[in-house]
Amino acid sequence: MDMRVVVVLYGSRGDIQPGLCVALALQERGHEVVVAVPPNLAGFARTVGVVTVLPLGLDTGSAWSSDAASASMRRRNPLARLRFALSTVRAGFAAFDDALVGLLIGESPAAGDPDLLVVGPLCQERGVASAEALGIPVVVLRYGPMSENGTVGAAPGLTDGWSAAWKRRSWRVADRLTWWATGWNENSFRHRIGVPRARGPLPQRLRRNGVLQIQAYDPAIVPTLTDEWGPDKPVVGFLDLPPGARVGLAETRPDDPSLTAWLAAGEAPVFVSFGSMPLTDPDEVIARFAEAGRRGGVRLLMAIGDHRGPDRERPWVHHLGAADHAAVLPLCRAAIHHGGAGTTAATLRAGLPTLVCAVTADQPFWGQRVRDLGVGGSRRLRSITVDEIIGGLRVLLKSETRSAANELAATMVPPEKAVARVAGLIEASLPGE
Repeated sequence: MDMRVVVVLYGSRGDIQPGLCVALALQERGHEVVVAVPPNLAGFARTVGVVTVLPLGLDTGSAWSSDAASASMRRRNPLARLRFALSTVRAGFAAFDDALVGLLIGESPAAGDPDLLVVGPLCQERGVASAEALGIPVVVLRYGPMSENGTVGAAPGLTDGWSAAWKRRSWRVADRLTWWATGWNENSFRHRIGVPRARGPLPQRLRRNGVLQIQAYDPAIVPTLTDEWGPDKPVVGFLDLPPGARVGLAETRPDDPSLTAWLAAGEAPVFVSFGSMPLTDPDEVIARFAEAGRRGGVRLLMAIGDHRGPDRERPWVHHLGAADHAAVLPLCRAAIHHGGAGTTAATLRAGLPTLVCAVTADQPFWGQRVRDLGVGGSRRLRSITVDEIIGGLRVLLKSETRSAANELAATMVPPEKAVARVAGLIEASLPGE
């Protein structure tokens, strides 16, 4: 039976794209799908083929890349940076809540009368509350193992050497701290839409209620989790858009004449990108990595900032802008990036040794996994030096690192298979199935 599914996504493109993969698969299977995304990503969602797209909350692109945000990041006073972050988050919550109520709750909700709700990682609390208000099932998407388990602790690095029991305890402590800090905010939203107060951390409630929590990353990255978590938290593989969905996107591909000529003029390059991460000074970052490439004798294919085409001052550098990862990465010999789940998936799937230069959020976790799997290394972008980049390049270009990356790539779940499995799991969660 065809159903109406609402997919609620929030954050940057990396937070949105996996959910769009799911929406397209459900749409292809004949379901009526409504996708809600931040206004700045609504055009992206429509371009890849989602039929019904509604704006949700604030523009997430400008919130952290505005002049005020850049000025805040440059301040030495950590309290000033914290104040800006908190005010931005509060404004985001308020706008998100208003939009979500208009989308789902009330007499004439913009999304209609859904049969099931799918929510991204940044929408879980609100999505679960909204599903309760509507009396429909909810499915949660996760892009990393960010809930209780005995393999990865709640504080990567600090908890690495802990026993499985203590790693699980670390998650319980982290969940309690999160609930203490944000539970009041969640309950404020629940009161607004007329559902009972929540009591205790969300992960406990999801587990108790048997909510399907799809783990959209590859089982080869954390191989023990499939057995530990079971059917309520299936580890399905990384999701990616089908090739046909990317045709209308403004992405550089290998058929670009300028890129084709530059690639043919020397050795395969190292790909360098920091996605949609807000960088305080993109030109300084470019200069730092370009100098490392010069001193290391490595050509660099850079997707940073607004630069396009060959670098006239640095012939060993070519600037891409946005890139079609699936098409461009196989032409490279290694990759350096911020460690977003989607970019990590793309580089590992291409068999590329990878240096993660983390900026924020879950990126240090992916850096740790890259290092532990022997397919690269990890650093913090803010503090990495030219000498450290050169050292990282040496690790990436070692034959044993390349071999390990190729072996890992051969075991990874193909994205089309992962997306099909997610669509099947969601269909099985629909009422009456």
